[in-house]
Amino acid sequence: MTAAELSETLFSPVTVVLYGLAMAAYLYAMAFTRVDRAEGDAAVAGVRGQRIATTLAIAGLATHLGHLVARSVASGGRVPWGNMFEYSSVMAFGVVLAGVVVFQWRLKRPEVVGFLILGGLLTMGAAALVWSEPGPLVAILQSHWLKIHVFAIMAAATIFTVAFIFNGLFLLRDTAERRVARAQEAKLTGSTVGAAYDATATEVADPVTQATEGRRNPDDLEAVDHDRLYGDALRAAINPLWLFLGTWVGTATIAWTFWYAGDVNRFFTVNTAMALAALVAWRLVHRLPSAATLDSLTYRTISFGFPVWTFAVLAGAIWAEQSWGRYWGWDPKETSAFLTWIGYAAYLHARATRGMRGRGAAWIGIGAFWILMFTYFTVNLVVTGLHSYAGLQ
Repeated sequence: MTAAELSETLFSPVTVVLYGLAMAAYLYAMAFTRVDRAEGDAAVAGVRGQRIATTLAIAGLATHLGHLVARSVASGGRVPWGNMFEYSSVMAFGVVLAGVVVFQWRLKRPEVVGFLILGGLLTMGAAALVWSEPGPLVAILQSHWLKIHVFAIMAAATIFTVAFIFNGLFLLRDTAERRVARAQEAKLTGSTVGAAYDATATEVADPVTQATEGRRNPDDLEAVDHDRLYGDALRAAINPLWLFLGTWVGTATIAWTFWYAGDVNRFFTVNTAMALAALVAWRLVHRLPSAATLDSLTYRTISFGFPVWTFAVLAGAIWAEQSWGRYWGWDPKETSAFLTWIGYAAYLHARATRGMRGRGAAWIGIGAFWILMFTYFTVNLVVTGLHSYAGLQ
């Protein structure tokens, strides 16, 4: 077996399968960490599931690293981030590594790792869509700045991908929490007597009430665990069909690039995969950390990634001066990289501004990530410029 064949095999099916099993185990652990049990019984299902998940994730990281090393050997010993496939593969590795090392071990947040591995798998899927055989670099990339500028860009994009996952989970959880609170408030304030009557109260479906419908014995309601009831209400507050369609359409604003390039199947595959991932998050919305916690994770992650992106843009300007004799030329890639910087600067500003925290800042963060993806896919695959060396085959 050649190094190229070994690299391809380690990428898929080996790493994909290990990550997939690890993700399933993390989500299983997340779902069963707090199960109904007799008094005195330990909640072992989640603990065992998390141990298995951690083992599978580490095994996946090992095979993924092996894929990157084999890819480097097959390419003549260069760094394995010289084209879009390799760049995406390293990003996926970084997302999963951050999940296990930073968020599980450092921050003690294992409940989010399954979603980060899901994000890593989606990134690997995106890499597969821009697959290219290992080979030498184009002339412009044969510079030590590839190890500085591109690595920094890649690291920042990885951090922003993690932040995007947290941001999406925050918006989902926050929407559910707000709707449940609003419905319960309407139920408490609504009355059909005199001036106290509030017509809107009868129009708002109470998710908690919906969640308890169908129980045969009213006495059972008193015995229902409040957390489970609240979890059912959170899920009932989100319409999965609208979530699926909204995610599908939102993804299409970037994925149209594949259709434009002549591959309709890739267009539908990317949109559907993202929409299904959103449904996974909806199914487990009641097990997610609170909206406030997810908002904090998003802010801290973007705060960490923003200086890295700033450094990468500056390093790119220095490389441009050495390659083309000017620091900045408003090339499409340079312009979109600058717009990405503005997007995340706007998020940080909004997050620090009273009245814009929470959902307002979160949507700005979603917009900043959209610009990042536009920079990566659309500018690379559609727009012609000095940076048109995606290496796509």
